[in-house]
Amino acid sequence: MTDTLQAPDVGAPRLAAYNARRIGFAAGVAAAAIMLLAIVLLRLLSGVMSLPEVVAEGLLMLLPGVLFSAVLDSLQHAAKPLFYLAVGIGILIVGGLFGRWYADRPGWGQVLRLVLGVWLVFGIGVYTILGAGLFGQHLQAGVLWHAVSLLIVIGVFGIALYHAYAALVHRALPSEPDHTRRLLLRNAAVGIVATVGAGSLWRLLSGEGASTFAAPPVASGTGALSAATPNPPPFDLKGLATEVTPAADFYTVSKNFIDPAVAVGGWRLKIGGLVDRPMELTYEQLTALPASEGYYTLMCISNEIGGDLWGNAYWRGVKLKYLLEQAGVHADAFKAVFSAADDYRDSVKLERALHPDALLAWEMNGEALKKEHGFPARLLIPGIYGMKNVKWLNGINIVADDFRGFWQNQGWDDAAPYQTESRIDVPRFRESIPVGPLSLAGVAYAGDRGIQSVEVSTDGGRTWQPAEVKPGLSPYSWQLWRADVQVDRSAKDVRVRATDGQGHPQTREVNPPFPSGATGYHTVTIAVA
Repeated sequence: MTDTLQAPDVGAPRLAAYNARRIGFAAGVAAAAIMLLAIVLLRLLSGVMSLPEVVAEGLLMLLPGVLFSAVLDSLQHAAKPLFYLAVGIGILIVGGLFGRWYADRPGWGQVLRLVLGVWLVFGIGVYTILGAGLFGQHLQAGVLWHAVSLLIVIGVFGIALYHAYAALVHRALPSEPDHTRRLLLRNAAVGIVATVGAGSLWRLLSGEGASTFAAPPVASGTGALSAATPNPPPFDLKGLATEVTPAADFYTVSKNFIDPAVAVGGWRLKIGGLVDRPMELTYEQLTALPASEGYYTLMCISNEIGGDLWGNAYWRGVKLKYLLEQAGVHADAFKAVFSAADDYRDSVKLERALHPDALLAWEMNGEALKKEHGFPARLLIPGIYGMKNVKWLNGINIVADDFRGFWQNQGWDDAAPYQTESRIDVPRFRESIPVGPLSLAGVAYAGDRGIQSVEVSTDGGRTWQPAEVKPGLSPYSWQLWRADVQVDRSAKDVRVRATDGQGHPQTREVNPPFPSGATGYHTVTIAVA
């Protein structure tokens, strides 16, 4: 059955034999694309989690952890962009469906019903189902911001839908006078001003408007770093990881499509909950506290065997134990819950938080933290995977009950102790090797347990030879290893295994990263010429 097109209230007459709903769908997709642009603009200006991010994170929470891990293992670094792309496409399709509905009774009255209806459905229903609470009440920005910003972006959609539908109608009716272009430009300008104004006002009211997004300059050189020398032989091998990973090469993993850019002036670290003396520290107050320094290795729990999602750096900050002692933690406390500027939260048991070397860091390799590494402050807690070492930290809440964070609600290990891991850096996969002597090298790590020994095999694991292991730069850093072996034409691969400092051998059984970190021996296939 063919629908008869009723043009919107811009003076266009009825057009027979034209599919109104098809025009409405196209107008809805176009309006949703304009809305997405407004969302990105508002996100960049305000720094607050946007509608697609709330939807994406909520959907992640609803996915079974095993399924999400399988997707992550398959797609690796492409997983997050593809997921957000899928959410964006979903928004375009939903926009098209709203456009079809609008086409039944086009006009400003229908726009108003659409905007208010969608605003209420998302703010009350969708946000609540996805765990953000009523109009985002569980998110750091609060109900007022999310209610207003949601109304702005849905309003942009409604205005764009009205004009896009009118423009498509007038395109089909060239004899009709077309006033929609000027109206579209005028209302687009109003929408942009409203979006920019809302984002800028939020920055101002939250205390960040006058602050720079760049990290403040800090004194370069920390003594220990400036005195460091290049790795001496026999560990100076081409292809072997450097003992200290440059910040630019250090892995980055986050749940966000756009990581937060935290301004110094608006940032506060709040310590509360079961404490005698709640605290609130500015960046200047934090960095004025007694500082400690040291080498810490971090590894992502989603790192595959032989993967590159780990690195070692020199960090400077204040001991977390010192801060908690200043606050006065109650005797009945059970966990420390950490909150971040991107609404990420995780927790550790109190004894972990009170580890004597747990660090709240503000410097990495002698410079202020980069945005991607958690500026202005991040956690470094020995012995546990990177997901527990919260970046962009802005809150510590001491609680008496258990707390499950973002990833734990998907089934990832809450304790998250490091597995014993070893990796082959030299030779590379499928590298052509001549018969004779061969130098093997790589890194090994077992969290705060240290590495006791490393062994290598060139005959499929039938026999093993010991490797030389370089002492770690600290009890919490990875260790380089090297072995010089002889290979003949029968050699097909190289394998490595490590034993931790407590005498426990690396697990041979192959397991995926989910839920407690990958296990198994790293193997590199070689071609002996």
